Amino acid sequence: MSMGTQRKRHPQLLRLITLGRGDETIESLAASLGVSEKTVRRDIVGLRQLGIAIQEHVCQHGRKTYSLSRESIDQVRFTYDEAFSLMVCRAGTSDFDGTVIGDASRSAFEKIQVALGGNHDDYFRRISPWLHRSPGYGDYRDQADVIDAITLGIEDNKANSIVYLSARSTEPVSYDIHPYGLAEHNGALYVVGHSCYHGEIRTWKIDRMESAEVTEISFDRPADFNLSKHFSGAFAVIAGSEPVTVRIRFRGSATRYAAERKINATQTEAPGPGGSLDVSVRLTSTIEITRQHIMGGTV
Repeated sequence: MSMGTQRKRHPQLLRLITLGRGDETIESLAASLGVSEKTVRRDIVGLRQLGIAIQEHVCQHGRKTYSLSRESIDQVRFTYDEAFSLMVCRAGTSDFDGTVIGDASRSAFEKIQVALGGNHDDYFRRISPWLHRSPGYGDYRDQADVIDAITLGIEDNKANSIVYLSARSTEPVSYDIHPYGLAEHNGALYVVGHSCYHGEIRTWKIDRMESAEVTEISFDRPADFNLSKHFSGAFAVIAGSEPVTVRIRFRGSATRYAAERKINATQTEAPGPGGSLDVSVRLTSTIEITRQHIMGGTV
């Protein structure tokens, strides 16, 4: 039986290699996972590219076995305060419960909690009422398959066929995309990539994807594409190609709010008339900033 997608196979593959103590072969791993030998070889290459030291041993008659380097595992350590801080931040992953992201986060936090020791359980329960995280956009359980398909497309450079209902449409549209990466903003998850339908790089909100399926069509991600660079000119999660300077005047109570946070790394501020504040930013898209009323500001 197939173990499902690559992301779901990886933990099981690593577990088999670890428990096998150097006796597992490509053939035995493929049989245990219910996939082809070619798939196992590809997964091993992918895990090695992530920095996981899977060792290959050549035995008698050319037989090859695999093991996991214990030294590399021992090097992946948190300091006590790092592990403690991560546990305090655990609530930040709740929006993705039931998805591949949430499942991986839960597993990681369980391991961190074990490493810290059971004597901290009472403390974490005691401080939880003192910590609050503003809720995001809700529950992604119903879109677990969509997120799974998108992440697999990103990992394997495979096009996704999506059914998408944009904010301005009344009917969903089907087309292929080349997913480059994921972005999170205010608790909502977005996909960034090339739209084969529009012929340009776009951003899609996961909440508006009715379905997503991985195709057999491969794509080449631009060598110079970088998510941080891509969003450097965005107000939030929509970037364009034509830089424009946007000036916003904040008045009243919005003045202090605007002074306390930055809209964009290019932001500059100057006092305006009557105690107002003029904020200037250099953006590559004004779609988001013109769609909303900005806390008493004037664009």
